[in-house]
Amino acid sequence: MSDMLMPKLSDTMEEGTVLKWLKADGDAVAKGEPLVEIETDKATMTVEAPDSGTLSIVAAEGDTLDVGQPIARIGAAGAATTPPAVADDPGVTGVIEMPDAPTQEIEAVSVPDAAAPVATAPPAAEAGEAQGIPTADDGTADSIAAAFTPTDVSATAQHVAASPLARTMAARAGLDLATVRGTGPGGRIVKADVEAALGGGSAPPAAPTPSAPPAAPVVAATVAAQSAPAAAPTPPPPPAPVALQAWPAGRRTPMTRLQRTISTRMDEANAIPDFTLERDVDTTALAAARADLRVALPEQNRPSVNDFVIRAIAMAVRERPDIVSRVEGDEFVVPDSVDVGVAVSVPGGLIVPVIHGADAKGVPAIAAEVRDLAGRGRSGALRPDELEGSVITVTNLGMFGIDRFHAVINPGEAAILAVGRAVAKPVVVDGHVVVRDIMTLSLSVDHRAVYGAEAATFLGRVAELLEHPAALLV
Repeated sequence: MSDMLMPKLSDTMEEGTVLKWLKADGDAVAKGEPLVEIETDKATMTVEAPDSGTLSIVAAEGDTLDVGQPIARIGAAGAATTPPAVADDPGVTGVIEMPDAPTQEIEAVSVPDAAAPVATAPPAAEAGEAQGIPTADDGTADSIAAAFTPTDVSATAQHVAASPLARTMAARAGLDLATVRGTGPGGRIVKADVEAALGGGSAPPAAPTPSAPPAAPVVAATVAAQSAPAAAPTPPPPPAPVALQAWPAGRRTPMTRLQRTISTRMDEANAIPDFTLERDVDTTALAAARADLRVALPEQNRPSVNDFVIRAIAMAVRERPDIVSRVEGDEFVVPDSVDVGVAVSVPGGLIVPVIHGADAKGVPAIAAEVRDLAGRGRSGALRPDELEGSVITVTNLGMFGIDRFHAVINPGEAAILAVGRAVAKPVVVDGHVVVRDIMTLSLSVDHRAVYGAEAATFLGRVAELLEHPAALLV
């Protein structure tokens, strides 16, 4: 009988949580067969059986173990099995919540569909896609747009068969998963089951409209109308009082693994001596080019403004590798390739999927890859390599109506670009006042590796590429 150990699924992983066993204790398993879902500090991964034989579970669902600790044993077929170890107190563990947003996606990344910013305000869903990660198209926008309300999670709920998203939704609503009937495979609780339990069913049918009484003769109606006194106007009903929700005074909510990771990374980022430069960019031509591409391309390849920004960043980095050189001791080290991170908002956290080799990919290819990564990121289906290796990050809050902001540099990188919304503004062009779409870019850099003049010329090159979008389509 061989031990199955908690695997090291990423470079930063030190411990993992057993979310769900896909086989029962005593079942026969085959080598390479999906066996268990493990939550790491970055994502939820499905781990395959390392050998064939009879499964003996050691770590129960909800248990958190260090890398290298046994989580199961696999013996020869027909061999006696050891009863699974039962933890005295599984404790409260979190799951990676994977929202929607007009995102950013964020949420950012909503990481859904939209139209380019124009002089008139676009619909909310279109503005989200135009600025950042896809929103309504992949059905994930609601989770990013929803406000994250942390709540206590019972240890019992951790042992109920449920998807990570269903656990997250139940935790926010304070719903005990043990009371929910699952309709997923093998009775697993899925998102629709939680929505139904929270009262998301269809509304009761409207009451039938009473039939109108038969019309009176015209002459009689005319006489009655002339003799009847004028009816007094009906005063409007008073407004209903606003019910205030109970204030959760003193509530304590354990951090999820993702939130703990973010907290640690922000402590590290605080030690980076950074500064920020801002620049306004005229995106009028970019909006026109994007509109043309949306007509010519299939839906999954239709780019958002953020996809053009990623392409511009990748091209500018290719010309200026010093901008993304990291500090190692007394040396500046140029990375192996131009890998651009894209910030995607998820409920209660943030992830940064990576477009590897972005300088060699066109705008339509980048659009399709961002849409895929954002969708799988919110469902916890990304591989560790899809979350590692970025040399610069693009983060977009324009879909939330933010004009400009300063972003925090991701430790291990030398720069991050923050993207605001495009707004119609009066500007002077060739001595005439005209209305143009203006978007603000904010570049934050590690001052140890990048100095003011270098950062300014780099940001100027990114702006130049965005203001001449034909250069981004070569």
